[in-house]
Amino acid sequence: MTTTRGRVLLIEDEEILRTSLSMFLNKSGFEVVEAEDEAGALSRLQEDRFNLIITDLFLADGSGFGIMKYLQDYCQEAKCIVITGHASLDSAIRALRKGAFDYLLKPFEYDELKAAVDRAIQRQSEERLIKKLDYQQLTKAYGLTKKELEITKVVISEGLSNADISESMGISKNTVKVHLRNIFKKVGVESKTALTTMLLSGSSK
Repeated sequence: MTTTRGRVLLIEDEEILRTSLSMFLNKSGFEVVEAEDEAGALSRLQEDRFNLIITDLFLADGSGFGIMKYLQDYCQEAKCIVITGHASLDSAIRALRKGAFDYLLKPFEYDELKAAVDRAIQRQSEERLIKKLDYQQLTKAYGLTKKELEITKVVISEGLSNADISESMGISKNTVKVHLRNIFKKVGVESKTALTTMLLSGSSK
């Protein structure tokens, strides 16, 4: 039995482009289901599950925003990449706020799409691992304090900057730095990226 990298729902009303993208995604190891409008896409989403949704932002009977709304309500684990030939800063910001993982402007190179798809699948894999993490076991294994554990959770799940962590947790940036330094020392890493990689890889003492 052939193993695929995942299932993709491709929503594009331009038939030639849709066929071309479908062939490219198939060659990249994905099982692809096509839809040409919002109604068809929503019908397929109700019938089956997909790892990735690639949708044009403007469709004949609706928009990619309707697709993203459905994903937020019923398929939060799926990643959505928006493609459009009618881009604007407002539409890009709105798409990202509605949950789009990435946003590509037509015409784009296949390498750009491949990079976006690879990032989406990688992030989806990381999120599955995050859900499986045993934080109590991490606390015991590395002797993390309650606050250090809270910061570790934020770093792994959201990948925020020190300033963002400071704001979200209501503590100073210097305090964040001190906690991170202690966490790195206990876990045996030197950066937030290394911390995330190590813990998601299942490494432990």
